[in-house]
Amino acid sequence: MKPFIVYFLMLLILWGCQKINTPMFSETGVPEIQPLTVMTYNVNIGSAADELMSVENLLDVPVEVATVYNNVMASDFPGRAMAIAKSIKTYHPHLIGLQEISLIRRQSPGDAITGGTIPAASVVMDYLQIVMDALKAEGLNYRIAASVENTDIELPMFTDAGLDDIRLTDYDVILARGDVEVSRPMGVNYTNTFSLEMPALKLPGNMAVEGATTLGVTYRIVDGDLEASIEVLRGYAAVDATVSGITYRIVNTHLEAFDSNIRVAQAQELADRLREERLPILLLGDFNSAAPDGRSYQLLQSAGYVDLWQADSEGTGKTCCQDDDLKNEVSDLGRRVDIIFLRNLEFPADVLTHTVGDKPSDRSASGLWASDHAGVVAQITTPEP
Repeated sequence: MKPFIVYFLMLLILWGCQKINTPMFSETGVPEIQPLTVMTYNVNIGSAADELMSVENLLDVPVEVATVYNNVMASDFPGRAMAIAKSIKTYHPHLIGLQEISLIRRQSPGDAITGGTIPAASVVMDYLQIVMDALKAEGLNYRIAASVENTDIELPMFTDAGLDDIRLTDYDVILARGDVEVSRPMGVNYTNTFSLEMPALKLPGNMAVEGATTLGVTYRIVDGDLEASIEVLRGYAAVDATVSGITYRIVNTHLEAFDSNIRVAQAQELADRLREERLPILLLGDFNSAAPDGRSYQLLQSAGYVDLWQADSEGTGKTCCQDDDLKNEVSDLGRRVDIIFLRNLEFPADVLTHTVGDKPSDRSASGLWASDHAGVVAQITTPEP
């Protein structure tokens, strides 16, 4: 074959490799570093709990629990999970941090109102399994790499037939793509927790709940009145993940939403726990602290964490929070609280960031927004090790 024909064919092959995005090789014969892609997404349980958190009479609790429960059922999480899975398929991230992964269980009839100790066990909705099924339906291969169990609470709910118990267990989860090597998983709860004090209620003479405790709720009798407190646990999940020969520490968290002082204390606790970590850290999550002025956000920046958000044509970066039960016709996001931080690594020269779930085309088949939050994706190209 003539030399110029061979040369021409080589050019065609190289051009074809670039067109189909096949990895090219460096002069040493080693494949170029594959960009690391990570995502954070608060999937949203499906209902606000403001009315429940602010009850002025314990007798109102079963009514408000019923309202929250009905809102959650109406929010169509299976349909919303399919929309989330489609966003994941678009970017196919190596690692995903998910918040508000809920497990809802029910007991009928319930015994919480009388101080019973049998926990609700009948599964109504398992958000993690629903997400995994949605990913599988999209042809995606992900596995659970790490998780942390947070609040586990059981409360009574009025129904047409009487009182049932509803149990909510909250998790933060890290998913890893099937081709990502992972190790050293852990889940840790913060020692700084928010406690909601319920108001006093004059006890009927036939009610005996002295010292009773149900999941997440502690009852006390003070001067003949019944008082209750709810502890809201938060935490973080973490795992080592290796992509293109580089091992990262991936951390996913959801800081306190109801008390800014507790939120700052949790951010400090997280920074302290990760202080001695030498691997490059990617810290993902819903920090409930708006960039750039939130105290928890600034605390993490002062601890060496760099916010990876880079404004581009794929979103404003604002991620919180949709109102009106996820039915708004247009995106209604005003704050940036879902963030991807980087530490222990020189800031990459090449960073691509996007928000997902904030465009009308991202909504579920039933027309609902996938979540009251937008998700955030970051693709970073790091120097060769």
